[in-house]
Amino acid sequence: MKHTQLHFEIAENILYTLNQTQEEFISQIRLFTALQLFKTHKLSWGQAANLANLTKEQFLGELDQHQIPLIDYDTAELATELKRFQICESSPIPHP
Repeated sequence: MKHTQLHFEIAENILYTLNQTQEEFISQIRLFTALQLFKTHKLSWGQAANLANLTKEQFLGELDQHQIPLIDYDTAELATELKRFQICESSPIPHP
């Protein structure tokens, strides 16, 4: 997988206020960004975990800690999925 680097500046007093090192701040930014992009359906579970530099299991723990559901359907999406499963269930399965 190809990677790219992003650079941005922040005021030093932010790190002092947060009582964090640069590395801690970067880890937190990666996590919060991954959580938000997952929550808004921009990244998959695996992609978000990768962005946060966590395993999928560790990221699942972060989702739980931040009260973000792993599966989050709105009413219309859920209705569409249920219809799709009903169609699959009622279709005969061909046997060889």
